[in-house]
Amino acid sequence: MKLGLLDSSDFTAEASRICRTVLPSGVRILSEEIPGAPSVAIAASVAVGSRDELPGTFGSTHFLEHLLFKGTDRRNAKDISVAFDSVGGSSNAATAKEYTSYYARVMNSALPLALDVILDMFTSAKIGQHDFDVERTVILEELAMGEDDPEDLAHEALASALLPDHELGRPIGGTKETILAVTREQVMEHYRQHYIPQNLVVTAAGGVSHEALVELVQQELAKVGWLDAEANPNERRSQMAFEMPKTIPFTNLDHDFSQANLLLGYQSIKGMDKDRYALGLMSSILGGGMSSRLYQEIREERGLAYSTYSYQQGYADAGYFGLYAGTSPENATLVTQLMKSGLDSIAEHGVSRDEFDLALGS
Repeated sequence: MKLGLLDSSDFTAEASRICRTVLPSGVRILSEEIPGAPSVAIAASVAVGSRDELPGTFGSTHFLEHLLFKGTDRRNAKDISVAFDSVGGSSNAATAKEYTSYYARVMNSALPLALDVILDMFTSAKIGQHDFDVERTVILEELAMGEDDPEDLAHEALASALLPDHELGRPIGGTKETILAVTREQVMEHYRQHYIPQNLVVTAAGGVSHEALVELVQQELAKVGWLDAEANPNERRSQMAFEMPKTIPFTNLDHDFSQANLLLGYQSIKGMDKDRYALGLMSSILGGGMSSRLYQEIREERGLAYSTYSYQQGYADAGYFGLYAGTSPENATLVTQLMKSGLDSIAEHGVSRDEFDLALGS
Protein backbone atom coordinates (compact mmCIF):
# COMPACT_ATOMS: atom_id res chain seq x y z
CA MET A 1 0.00 0.00 0.00
CA LYS A 2 1.23 3.48 -0.78
CA LEU A 3 0.08 6.51 1.18
CA GLY A 4 1.10 9.85 -0.22
CA LEU A 5 4.88 10.05 -0.20
CA LEU A 6 5.27 6.84 1.79
CA ASP A 7 6.51 3.78 -0.04
CA SER A 8 8.64 0.87 1.12
CA SER A 9 11.17 1.53 -1.63
CA ASP A 10 12.16 4.69 0.26
CA PHE A 11 13.84 2.64 2.98
CA THR A 12 17.00 0.51 3.06
CA ALA A 13 18.03 -1.54 6.08
CA GLU A 14 21.49 -0.87 7.46
CA ALA A 15 22.19 -4.59 7.41
CA SER A 16 25.95 -4.13 7.37
CA ARG A 17 25.83 -2.95 10.99
CA ILE A 18 24.09 -6.11 12.20
CA CYS A 19 26.19 -9.27 12.60
CA ARG A 20 24.55 -12.69 12.76
CA THR A 21 25.82 -16.14 13.72
CA VAL A 22 23.89 -19.41 13.88
CA LEU A 23 25.41 -22.14 16.04
CA PRO A 24 25.10 -25.83 15.09
CA SER A 25 22.50 -26.22 17.85
CA GLY A 26 20.30 -23.62 16.15
CA VAL A 27 20.98 -20.82 18.64
CA ARG A 28 21.00 -17.48 16.82
CA ILE A 29 23.27 -14.63 17.90
CA LEU A 30 22.83 -11.09 16.58
CA SER A 31 24.66 -7.94 17.57
CA GLU A 32 25.32 -4.33 16.70
CA GLU A 33 28.53 -2.86 17.99
CA ILE A 34 28.33 0.83 18.89
CA PRO A 35 31.89 2.19 19.05
CA GLY A 36 32.57 4.15 22.21
CA ALA A 37 29.45 2.97 24.03
CA PRO A 38 30.25 2.36 27.72
CA SER A 39 27.37 -0.06 28.24
CA VAL A 40 25.65 -2.91 26.47
CA ALA A 41 22.06 -4.10 26.29
CA ILE A 42 21.52 -7.83 25.91
CA ALA A 43 18.52 -10.11 25.57
CA ALA A 44 17.81 -13.81 25.46
CA SER A 45 14.54 -14.34 23.64
CA VAL A 46 12.54 -17.47 22.95
CA ALA A 47 10.17 -18.01 20.05
CA VAL A 48 7.15 -18.78 22.20
CA GLY A 49 4.34 -16.48 23.23
CA SER A 50 0.82 -16.61 24.56
CA ARG A 51 -0.55 -17.69 21.17
CA ASP A 52 1.37 -20.98 21.49
CA GLU A 53 -0.45 -22.10 24.64
CA LEU A 54 -2.70 -25.14 24.67
CA PRO A 55 -6.30 -24.99 25.94
CA GLY A 56 -6.28 -25.22 29.72
CA THR A 57 -2.89 -23.51 30.00
CA PHE A 58 -3.70 -19.94 28.95
CA GLY A 59 -1.38 -17.55 30.78
CA SER A 60 1.35 -20.17 31.27
CA THR A 61 3.91 -18.36 29.07
CA HIS A 62 3.70 -15.23 31.21
CA PHE A 63 3.63 -17.38 34.36
CA LEU A 64 6.86 -19.04 33.23
CA GLU A 65 8.49 -15.68 32.58
CA HIS A 66 7.97 -14.82 36.25
CA LEU A 67 9.21 -18.20 37.45
CA LEU A 68 12.56 -18.03 35.66
CA PHE A 69 13.58 -15.31 38.12
CA LYS A 70 12.94 -17.69 41.05
CA GLY A 71 16.24 -19.48 40.72
CA THR A 72 18.38 -22.13 39.08
CA ASP A 73 20.63 -24.96 40.24
CA ARG A 74 23.36 -22.36 40.80
CA ARG A 75 21.42 -19.33 42.06
CA ASN A 76 18.36 -18.51 44.12
CA ALA A 77 16.03 -15.59 43.40
CA LYS A 78 17.98 -13.12 45.52
CA ASP A 79 21.28 -14.16 43.92
CA ILE A 80 19.84 -13.23 40.53
CA SER A 81 18.76 -9.79 41.75
CA VAL A 82 22.03 -9.15 43.58
CA ALA A 83 24.08 -10.08 40.52
CA PHE A 84 22.66 -7.18 38.51
CA ASP A 85 22.45 -4.72 41.42
CA SER A 86 26.09 -5.35 42.33
CA VAL A 87 27.29 -4.01 38.97
CA GLY A 88 24.79 -1.15 38.70
CA GLY A 89 22.83 -2.95 36.02
CA SER A 90 19.16 -3.56 35.41
CA SER A 91 17.20 -6.58 34.24
CA ASN A 92 13.64 -7.45 33.38
CA ALA A 93 11.53 -9.61 31.10
CA ALA A 94 8.50 -9.32 28.85
CA THR A 95 5.97 -11.76 27.44
CA ALA A 96 4.35 -11.06 24.08
CA LYS A 97 1.96 -13.02 21.92
CA GLU A 98 4.73 -14.52 19.77
CA TYR A 99 7.88 -14.36 21.91
CA THR A 100 9.27 -13.99 25.43
CA SER A 101 12.38 -11.94 26.19
CA TYR A 102 14.75 -11.68 29.17
CA TYR A 103 16.98 -8.64 29.00
CA ALA A 104 19.52 -6.57 30.87
CA ARG A 105 21.70 -3.50 30.56
CA VAL A 106 25.13 -3.35 32.16
CA MET A 107 28.49 -1.69 31.76
CA ASN A 108 30.68 -3.40 29.19
CA SER A 109 32.89 -4.98 31.84
CA ALA A 110 29.88 -6.73 33.39
CA LEU A 111 28.68 -8.38 30.17
CA PRO A 112 30.14 -11.82 31.04
CA LEU A 113 28.25 -11.78 34.35
CA ALA A 114 25.00 -10.64 32.75
CA LEU A 115 25.14 -13.34 30.07
CA ASP A 116 25.99 -15.96 32.66
CA VAL A 117 22.96 -15.07 34.78
CA ILE A 118 20.43 -14.70 31.96
CA LEU A 119 21.45 -17.87 30.13
CA ASP A 120 21.55 -19.76 33.43
CA MET A 121 17.95 -18.69 34.04
CA PHE A 122 16.99 -19.60 30.49
CA THR A 123 18.56 -23.06 30.39
CA SER A 124 18.44 -24.25 33.99
CA ALA A 125 15.33 -22.91 35.70
CA LYS A 126 14.50 -24.67 38.95
CA ILE A 127 10.79 -24.26 39.64
CA GLY A 128 9.64 -25.61 42.99
CA GLN A 129 6.02 -25.98 44.06
CA HIS A 130 6.37 -23.34 46.78
CA ASP A 131 7.74 -20.76 44.35
CA PHE A 132 4.99 -21.67 41.90
CA ASP A 133 2.26 -21.14 44.50
CA VAL A 134 3.72 -17.83 45.68
CA GLU A 135 4.12 -16.48 42.15
CA ARG A 136 0.55 -17.44 41.30
CA THR A 137 -0.67 -14.89 43.85
CA VAL A 138 1.70 -12.27 42.43
CA ILE A 139 0.31 -12.82 38.93
CA LEU A 140 -3.26 -12.61 40.19
CA GLU A 141 -2.40 -9.21 41.67
CA GLU A 142 -0.88 -8.18 38.34
CA LEU A 143 -4.09 -9.17 36.55
CA ALA A 144 -6.13 -7.24 39.12
CA MET A 145 -3.95 -4.20 38.50
CA GLY A 146 -4.75 -4.47 34.80
CA GLU A 147 -8.47 -4.59 35.58
CA ASP A 148 -8.06 -1.17 37.19
CA ASP A 149 -6.34 0.25 34.09
CA PRO A 150 -8.97 1.45 31.59
CA GLU A 151 -6.46 1.87 28.77
CA ASP A 152 -5.30 -1.72 29.26
CA LEU A 153 -8.87 -2.97 29.21
CA ALA A 154 -9.63 -1.07 26.03
CA HIS A 155 -6.63 -2.58 24.24
CA GLU A 156 -7.60 -6.10 25.30
CA ALA A 157 -11.15 -5.51 24.09
CA LEU A 158 -9.90 -4.25 20.72
CA ALA A 159 -7.68 -7.29 20.16
CA SER A 160 -10.54 -9.61 21.06
CA ALA A 161 -12.93 -7.80 18.71
CA LEU A 162 -10.51 -7.70 15.77
CA LEU A 163 -9.31 -11.29 16.24
CA PRO A 164 -12.35 -13.17 17.56
CA ASP A 165 -11.85 -16.87 18.35
CA HIS A 166 -8.19 -16.51 17.36
CA GLU A 167 -5.18 -17.31 19.53
CA LEU A 168 -3.91 -13.75 18.99
CA GLY A 169 -7.11 -12.31 20.44
CA ARG A 170 -6.49 -13.77 23.90
CA PRO A 171 -4.96 -11.71 26.73
CA ILE A 172 -1.25 -12.47 27.22
CA GLY A 173 -1.53 -12.97 30.96
CA GLY A 174 -4.54 -15.25 30.83
CA THR A 175 -7.45 -14.68 33.20
CA LYS A 176 -8.02 -15.18 36.89
CA GLU A 177 -9.75 -18.48 36.12
CA THR A 178 -6.97 -19.87 33.91
CA ILE A 179 -4.20 -18.84 36.31
CA LEU A 180 -5.99 -20.51 39.22
CA ALA A 181 -6.44 -23.67 37.14
CA VAL A 182 -2.99 -24.12 35.58
CA THR A 183 -0.62 -26.52 37.34
CA ARG A 184 3.12 -26.53 37.92
CA GLU A 185 3.42 -29.65 35.78
CA GLN A 186 1.74 -27.91 32.83
CA VAL A 187 4.04 -24.90 33.10
CA MET A 188 7.11 -27.13 33.40
CA GLU A 189 6.07 -29.03 30.26
CA HIS A 190 5.68 -25.69 28.47
CA TYR A 191 9.25 -24.86 29.56
CA ARG A 192 10.71 -28.19 28.45
CA GLN A 193 8.97 -28.08 25.09
CA HIS A 194 9.82 -24.53 24.04
CA TYR A 195 12.99 -23.46 25.87
CA ILE A 196 15.32 -25.35 23.53
CA PRO A 197 18.43 -24.27 21.59
CA GLN A 198 16.76 -23.77 18.22
CA ASN A 199 14.23 -21.37 19.78
CA LEU A 200 16.87 -19.19 21.50
CA VAL A 201 17.96 -15.85 20.06
CA VAL A 202 20.69 -13.89 21.87
CA THR A 203 20.99 -10.22 20.92
CA ALA A 204 23.26 -7.39 22.03
CA ALA A 205 23.84 -3.75 21.19
CA GLY A 206 26.50 -1.48 22.61
CA GLY A 207 30.16 -1.73 23.46
CA VAL A 208 30.81 -5.33 22.45
CA SER A 209 32.19 -6.88 19.29
CA HIS A 210 30.29 -9.70 17.63
CA GLU A 211 33.24 -12.05 17.98
CA ALA A 212 33.47 -11.43 21.73
CA LEU A 213 29.73 -11.93 22.14
CA VAL A 214 29.73 -15.23 20.25
CA GLU A 215 32.63 -16.49 22.35
CA LEU A 216 30.86 -15.59 25.60
CA VAL A 217 27.61 -17.23 24.51
CA GLN A 218 29.45 -20.39 23.48
CA GLN A 219 31.15 -20.55 26.87
CA GLU A 220 27.84 -20.30 28.70
CA LEU A 221 26.02 -22.81 26.49
CA ALA A 222 28.84 -25.32 26.86
CA LYS A 223 28.11 -25.45 30.60
CA VAL A 224 24.68 -26.98 29.96
CA GLY A 225 25.39 -29.06 26.86
CA TRP A 226 23.67 -26.66 24.47
CA LEU A 227 26.77 -25.87 22.42
CA ASP A 228 27.12 -29.21 20.64
CA ALA A 229 23.44 -30.14 20.58
CA GLU A 230 22.05 -30.86 17.14
CA ALA A 231 19.23 -28.65 15.98
CA ASN A 232 15.97 -30.46 15.34
CA PRO A 233 13.93 -29.59 12.25
CA ASN A 234 12.56 -26.16 13.06
CA GLU A 235 8.85 -26.71 13.46
CA ARG A 236 7.27 -23.30 13.49
CA ARG A 237 3.90 -22.65 15.05
CA SER A 238 0.87 -23.54 12.99
CA GLN A 239 -0.94 -20.47 11.72
CA MET A 240 -4.69 -20.30 12.07
CA ALA A 241 -6.59 -19.67 8.86
CA PHE A 242 -8.98 -16.81 9.53
CA GLU A 243 -10.46 -13.70 8.03
CA MET A 244 -10.67 -10.54 10.07
CA PRO A 245 -14.23 -9.22 10.30
CA LYS A 246 -15.02 -6.52 7.75
CA THR A 247 -17.11 -4.63 10.27
CA ILE A 248 -17.04 -4.84 14.04
CA PRO A 249 -19.88 -3.65 16.25
CA PHE A 250 -19.20 -0.92 18.76
CA THR A 251 -17.99 -2.41 22.04
CA ASN A 252 -18.64 -0.56 25.28
CA LEU A 253 -16.97 -1.68 28.51
CA ASP A 254 -19.13 -0.31 31.29
CA HIS A 255 -16.70 0.50 34.10
CA ASP A 256 -16.77 3.26 36.67
CA PHE A 257 -13.97 5.37 35.20
CA SER A 258 -13.82 9.14 34.80
CA GLN A 259 -12.62 9.05 31.20
CA ALA A 260 -13.80 7.41 28.02
CA ASN A 261 -10.87 5.41 26.63
CA LEU A 262 -11.43 5.25 22.89
CA LEU A 263 -9.81 2.86 20.43
CA LEU A 264 -10.38 2.52 16.70
CA GLY A 265 -9.00 -0.58 15.00
CA TYR A 266 -8.42 -1.44 11.35
CA GLN A 267 -7.16 -4.53 9.57
CA SER A 268 -3.52 -4.00 8.62
CA ILE A 269 -0.41 -5.81 7.40
CA LYS A 270 1.50 -8.72 8.93
CA GLY A 271 4.53 -8.14 11.09
CA MET A 272 7.10 -8.95 8.40
CA ASP A 273 5.30 -7.35 5.46
CA LYS A 274 7.58 -5.36 3.17
CA ASP A 275 5.48 -2.24 3.83
CA ARG A 276 5.98 -2.32 7.61
CA TYR A 277 8.53 0.51 7.54
CA ALA A 278 6.26 2.72 5.48
CA LEU A 279 3.40 2.02 7.86
CA GLY A 280 5.63 2.82 10.83
CA LEU A 281 6.42 6.24 9.39
CA MET A 282 2.78 6.85 8.57
CA SER A 283 1.87 6.01 12.17
CA SER A 284 4.55 8.38 13.44
CA ILE A 285 3.10 11.20 11.35
CA LEU A 286 -0.47 10.47 12.41
CA GLY A 287 -0.03 9.78 16.10
CA GLY A 288 3.57 9.01 17.02
CA GLY A 289 4.63 11.98 19.09
CA MET A 290 3.99 15.54 20.21
CA SER A 291 4.33 16.88 16.66
CA SER A 292 1.93 14.30 15.21
CA ARG A 293 -1.37 15.26 13.63
CA LEU A 294 -3.55 13.66 16.31
CA TYR A 295 -1.60 15.18 19.18
CA GLN A 296 -1.58 18.64 17.64
CA GLU A 297 -5.28 18.74 16.79
CA ILE A 298 -6.86 16.77 19.62
CA ARG A 299 -4.65 17.94 22.49
CA GLU A 300 -2.81 21.12 21.54
CA GLU A 301 -5.47 22.89 19.46
CA ARG A 302 -8.69 21.59 21.02
CA GLY A 303 -7.63 20.45 24.50
CA LEU A 304 -9.83 17.35 24.28
CA ALA A 305 -7.37 14.74 25.55
CA TYR A 306 -4.20 14.30 27.55
CA SER A 307 -3.06 11.19 25.64
CA THR A 308 -3.66 10.28 22.01
CA TYR A 309 -1.60 8.13 19.66
CA SER A 310 -1.61 5.56 16.86
CA TYR A 311 0.22 2.25 16.56
CA GLN A 312 0.71 -0.82 14.37
CA GLN A 313 0.41 -4.33 15.81
CA GLY A 314 1.87 -6.92 13.45
CA TYR A 315 2.08 -10.70 13.86
CA ALA A 316 3.21 -13.62 11.71
CA ASP A 317 -0.21 -14.10 10.14
CA ALA A 318 -2.24 -11.02 11.10
CA GLY A 319 -2.00 -7.34 11.82
CA TYR A 320 -4.08 -4.36 12.84
CA PHE A 321 -3.69 -0.61 13.14
CA GLY A 322 -5.02 1.25 16.16
CA LEU A 323 -5.78 4.81 17.22
CA TYR A 324 -6.27 5.77 20.88
CA ALA A 325 -7.47 8.77 22.87
CA GLY A 326 -8.64 9.24 26.44
CA THR A 327 -11.25 11.96 26.86
CA SER A 328 -14.31 13.03 28.82
CA PRO A 329 -17.44 11.02 27.98
CA GLU A 330 -19.21 14.10 26.61
CA ASN A 331 -16.39 14.58 24.07
CA ALA A 332 -16.15 10.94 23.00
CA THR A 333 -18.12 11.30 19.77
CA LEU A 334 -16.15 14.34 18.60
CA VAL A 335 -12.77 12.79 19.43
CA THR A 336 -13.74 9.59 17.62
CA GLN A 337 -14.62 11.63 14.54
CA LEU A 338 -11.31 13.51 14.73
CA MET A 339 -9.29 10.29 14.93
CA LYS A 340 -11.12 8.79 11.98
CA SER A 341 -10.83 11.94 9.88
CA GLY A 342 -7.11 12.11 10.65
CA LEU A 343 -6.56 8.68 9.15
CA ASP A 344 -8.91 9.36 6.24
CA SER A 345 -7.00 12.54 5.41
CA ILE A 346 -3.71 10.68 5.04
CA ALA A 347 -5.33 8.01 2.90
CA GLU A 348 -6.86 10.65 0.63
CA HIS A 349 -4.21 13.37 0.52
CA GLY A 350 -1.00 11.70 1.69
CA VAL A 351 1.64 13.49 3.76
CA SER A 352 3.97 16.39 3.13
CA ARG A 353 7.71 16.11 2.57
CA ASP A 354 8.30 18.05 5.81
CA GLU A 355 6.19 15.56 7.77
CA PHE A 356 7.99 12.67 6.12
CA ASP A 357 11.45 14.06 6.94
CA LEU A 358 10.43 14.81 10.53
CA ALA A 359 9.12 11.28 11.06
CA LEU A 360 12.21 9.79 9.45
CA GLY A 361 14.43 11.77 11.80
CA SER A 362 12.53 10.73 14.89
